Amino acid sequence: MQARNKSVIWIASYPKSGNTWVRFLTCSLVFGPLDSAAALSRLAPDLHELRTVPEPPEQIFLMKTHFLCSQRLPLLAQTAGAIYVVRDPADVMLSNFHYSQRSIAAAPPPTASLFDRYVDAYIRERGDPRWRSLGMGSWEESVRSWVDAPHPFPVLLVKYEDLLEDTGGVVSAIGRFLGLTCTPEQVAMAVASASFERMRQIEERDIEERSVGIFYKPYLQEAIAAGLRFMRSGRSGEGARALSPDQRRRFDETLGPLARKLGYRMPDR
Repeated sequence: MQARNKSVIWIASYPKSGNTWVRFLTCSLVFGPLDSAAALSRLAPDLHELRTVPEPPEQIFLMKTHFLCSQRLPLLAQTAGAIYVVRDPADVMLSNFHYSQRSIAAAPPPTASLFDRYVDAYIRERGDPRWRSLGMGSWEESVRSWVDAPHPFPVLLVKYEDLLEDTGGVVSAIGRFLGLTCTPEQVAMAVASASFERMRQIEERDIEERSVGIFYKPYLQEAIAAGLRFMRSGRSGEGARALSPDQRRRFDETLGPLARKLGYRMPDR
């Protein structure tokens, strides 16, 4: 992957699909264990938090994005490859719903009607309306832009559910994709240093130290004090279980065709 002027490796996804976990895993594999979200942002910058797009170095340069892969994406000419993280769209929906509550913690606790309205909007827009307004498209558009469309660089598809089932196997695949020769010990180190429990510990320490980054931002202080966390559950299958039978039917009619192509099935109940 190391080539002059083609050093950018995107870690791309639709929001709340597991991008942060994959960034921690990849950075731990390439650079060693991380001790804060600030360290992660230095080693694999978030395109959405940068004021200016940096000039990439000649060695591997990891960068996060939720944008669609289109001609508007910066650094395309310097792109050597991409890791695209995909997750069951129902779980993505539920995670985005809870994520949205962090910025309105002063409001009353979420109600069934609030969740139902969010589900209706998510189905109608094929994703979170906020992300569409910010140029990230729908869940469907994001997947198709990175996975279905032809690109002049390779794209490694990483499924969130495969990470849960075999984290080490996925990390090994990422290492091979990056052209790294990784020992079993290096893979095990990356898995341990980027486990859900370890990232929860980093989140709590960042909050305690008020270290601004993914896990702590001053404007989220009220939500944090209310107990809302970025690292919420880290499980799969919760999204479908949160839906009513009618919501599951409508969700499957809208997003089911692409979801099934990726190996996801909406349960009957």
